[in-house]
Amino acid sequence: MNTVIEVFKNYNGTGYYCVLFIIALLYLWFTEEDKRIRALLIYTPSVIQVLFFIPYFYMLYNMLDEGTYYRILWLMPMSVVIAYAGCKVIGVHTKIGLALLSAILIMGGTYVYKSVYMSPAENAYHLPEEAVQICDMIKPEEGRERVWAVFPTDLVHFVRQYTTTIQMPFGRNNMVAEWENYENPMYDFYIQPVLDVEQLSELATEYYCNYIILDKERILENGKLEDYDIIKIGETDHYIVYRNKKVPFWDER
Repeated sequence: MNTVIEVFKNYNGTGYYCVLFIIALLYLWFTEEDKRIRALLIYTPSVIQVLFFIPYFYMLYNMLDEGTYYRILWLMPMSVVIAYAGCKVIGVHTKIGLALLSAILIMGGTYVYKSVYMSPAENAYHLPEEAVQICDMIKPEEGRERVWAVFPTDLVHFVRQYTTTIQMPFGRNNMVAEWENYENPMYDFYIQPVLDVEQLSELATEYYCNYIILDKERILENGKLEDYDIIKIGETDHYIVYRNKKVPFWDER
């Protein structure tokens, strides 16, 4: 039971949003008359909430998918319940309700644009512009087979969001420490601060990488990339794009 409570606390953070949800749910219990809305916004989240705190339900869930119990709380339409209850309050007491709800939201919220995780969008895709530039530089023309490319870890997350025509030898599943990552020699090698050029060439060829993208600050040793048929084809502000000529494109084999 302590584990369940801990999961609930971690999910709700400061608890402000959770308290607001419970107040909204209780308000709807006593004021909502539409049976369909009651079933969707009152009965369903109430049942989920009760089941969540039952230890036997927790044990059963963990047998099926251990470590993701917090996802049960995703099933509760918390935002919808709060918004709907707020609209009902405003509908009954327009001026007072609007002023009260506005004050509650302002006091309980934070100015998201001050967060370190927020930054102005660089393009219409809301992705780093350099990731878009590199993808445009190497992605195949329409009608051609996909290409393979090895990217620095700080760009890996954005490639698939922009295009599905570029395959990568490692992805997010290798970069999350909590996950059971399968062995990937390319990833283990690529995150090293200094890269051996010969080994880079061997691994890039082994993993069929047509392109290699390197940070301009990356230190290379034991030769030059050109000595291994790896040529520079372009660059951005912080990255250099190389073509691995030893690996032909899939539709040219």
